[in-house]
Amino acid sequence: MERLRLRARGLVFDALAAGPPTGEPVVLLHGFPQTAACWIQVAETLAAAGYRVLAPDQRGYSPGARPAAVRAYRMPELVADVLVLAEAAGAARFHLVGHDWGGAVVWALAGQHPEQVATLTSVSTPHPRALAAALLTSGQLLRSAYIGFFRIPGCLSSCWGLADRAGSDSCSPAAG
Repeated sequence: MERLRLRARGLVFDALAAGPPTGEPVVLLHGFPQTAACWIQVAETLAAAGYRVLAPDQRGYSPGARPAAVRAYRMPELVADVLVLAEAAGAARFHLVGHDWGGAVVWALAGQHPEQVATLTSVSTPHPRALAAALLTSGQLLRSAYIGFFRIPGCLSSCWGLADRAGSDSCSPAAG
């Protein structure tokens, strides 16, 4: 497993890479509150199968990629980060895998740039239209209400103690 520091859009992203440089590229995007480390076993398996894997710590997780402005974390910024990071890694077209929050990013990226996505795998994140329908027709709105707390400064670390889980080495919500 290679540890990389990739410069993109004025920021420095920590990333993990594995597999032969000539392998088909796969970009793995972690969820909240994980980092790229949650993908190590998956990356090793894909690399052993001949794929070239890139798993960046997304904006807000890499120490060199933590802009202060809230607007810097809007979806277009996150999508642009992934495109530039993939390009920096030599991947014009790639397989895209996302878990949780990373799943939301992969859906947005694939919708806006389908020509760059060979395949999409979203783990635990429904298509945005399916989620919107579920929010209106089921109890999903109540189950998703916690997301609003993310906007309250200091809430995660003060109330829930989740700040300590940011370095979790598993993509499982129960890990940490």
